Amino acid sequence: MPKEEGVLVELANQVRSLWRHRPGNEIPGVILDTFDNLRFETKDGRRPVIVGKKKTVYGWHLVFNLPPGISHQQVRRKQDYFADATKSWIVLTWDGGYLHMDIQCHALPHKAEYNWDPALYSKMDLPVPVGVSQKGAEVFDLADAPHLLVAGVPGFGKSNFLHVLIMSLLPFARICIIDLKRLEFSYLAGHCLLAKTEDDALDLLKALNQEHDRRVGILERAGVVKVQDYEGDDMPYIVLVVDEVAELRDEVSHLLLNRILRLSRAAGISVVAATQRPSVKVIDGDSRGQFSARLCYLVADETNSRMVLGEECSRAAWLAPIKGRGIFKFGVELKEVQTMFLPLAKAKEMVKSAGYRDWDFGQTAKRLQPR
Repeated sequence: MPKEEGVLVELANQVRSLWRHRPGNEIPGVILDTFDNLRFETKDGRRPVIVGKKKTVYGWHLVFNLPPGISHQQVRRKQDYFADATKSWIVLTWDGGYLHMDIQCHALPHKAEYNWDPALYSKMDLPVPVGVSQKGAEVFDLADAPHLLVAGVPGFGKSNFLHVLIMSLLPFARICIIDLKRLEFSYLAGHCLLAKTEDDALDLLKALNQEHDRRVGILERAGVVKVQDYEGDDMPYIVLVVDEVAELRDEVSHLLLNRILRLSRAAGISVVAATQRPSVKVIDGDSRGQFSARLCYLVADETNSRMVLGEECSRAAWLAPIKGRGIFKFGVELKEVQTMFLPLAKAKEMVKSAGYRDWDFGQTAKRLQPR
């Protein structure tokens, strides 16, 4: 390195050291210290430089220029170090040649009571309250996904989340449930279509595939590509909830379920599948790829976390052992969330006031309107 350039690098490092210890710069300073401790430095002495910073209501947003020789993928692989150093949730994105680091410093509550007003999300077709993140309330549109995979060890929130999802979607969709354990959702008889045996599940999946084919024919004749663009009143959204996919052992049932996962986006049929361990024996690789949305509670090990959230994410294995605490992934974005808690007694009271919603595939019904 030329002598003059070496002097400039040293001056930059001195300014950097002074800046990071100024009052109000504690979090950015810790991030820079972490870069240094992880030896993110090129052979000619250059280091990542903050070129933009903004204090947010939930923490900080920092923008870094990475010198030649340091890639954003190298930084991403060390993401947990930055999260541990700041005691925050870190989101890294690469945009416009710069590394963006979103530092979410707010602590999550240990419990989030079910508190839901669907009127606030009237622009969504199938609004699902996931819970609370460091940024605030997290709600996503299941119709955009259109499938959701829920995983985690027993006792940490899977079943409760399914109750939250079902109660939140009752005003917007026809809901059918495969509950081979037979007890969890019995209170919804008369409001949802329940399948409690393997034979019932097979019949239901056959009917859903027939309904899919019927809808595709109607959409084709109408000249539209998805149910959202269809102006008729005979295709309300359908949500299939499968509680513990591993209990669905019939091979034909699996083939029918996989067909729905692959093809039903345009037809307005969504699948929400819950499982303790989503191995290829439970959900094959091609079908697993159809779940754009994923919610993972605490799992047994890093391998299980990667099965759910992707090869580079082991975070669900290291979640705090708090009921309702999970990692939510929609597309490529990951968020730590505290999902809502809905006591079963409250769910039963709510469904009593929801009106009679039992249905079958022979019915035609107007698209449901929000309550």
